[in-house]
Amino acid sequence: MSKKIYIAVKKLRQFVESQPDEVQFEYLKVVEQLEKDGRLVEPFGKKLDKGLFEMRIRRGGQVRILYFYQEKEYVVGVHGFVKKTQKTPQKELKQAMRVMGLIKRGEYDE
Repeated sequence: MSKKIYIAVKKLRQFVESQPDEVQFEYLKVVEQLEKDGRLVEPFGKKLDKGLFEMRIRRGGQVRILYFYQEKEYVVGVHGFVKKTQKTPQKELKQAMRVMGLIKRGEYDE
């Protein structure tokens, strides 16, 4: 894959800024890797469902960032949460899918 440009929605940026420094640091490193390689492989990321992917931040807890690919060059971070169970909660997936749909339709407003 080719290089990508990563963009995070405002709510996600606020979520990341509320996390401990070690989480923010790892997030920036993983985003850098995503932009450089155009994709993430386990243990740093995996495909979840219907074009939605998961970025895994392991320091400071199990932080997850959900993102999707927009057009050919963009990766859009749409939702973040702290994972507390084995499976990704449906509530978190639905929130990310809702924001992704709004962005793809050009209806998202921060």
